[in-house]
Amino acid sequence: MEKAGGLDEVYAAYAISLSRFMYKLTRDREEANDLVQDAFLKLCEQGRVPDHPREWLNLTGYRLFVDRWRRRQRVVWTQLDDRAPEGRPGPEQEVLDRELDRHFRSLLLRFKPSMRTAIQMRVYDGRGYGEIARALGCSENTVKSFIRRGWTQLARWL
Repeated sequence: MEKAGGLDEVYAAYAISLSRFMYKLTRDREEANDLVQDAFLKLCEQGRVPDHPREWLNLTGYRLFVDRWRRRQRVVWTQLDDRAPEGRPGPEQEVLDRELDRHFRSLLLRFKPSMRTAIQMRVYDGRGYGEIARALGCSENTVKSFIRRGWTQLARWL
């Protein structure tokens, strides 16, 4: 019974400070609470309450934290590479790209002819604003407006 009373007093006196210390180490409330619980379980396994319980709990909590951190470092996360070996897209990506292109082209049909032509020349032909303006017979600023408005509308539709 004397041991339980001593543990209750130690818990009441040091649980909050130990919790704060563990939170500073982990930056995760749940993990900090787990470490505090583990530290007090270790204290329960002891035959007696140590002479300096705060230092003992902080050291035990720190060691538990380091153990968890080392276990996490052993887990090796490998990046899954879904591209073909030569750097070209794989067959699944090619199908997705074709499907997106088909959808994009169908959405372009909703635009007025001049805006559609400006976007197609910019996206598919890679032409500059000046070249598109000469082809459409309008100013560069008009072409820039067509393309900006077109992108905005496409973003809404997609």
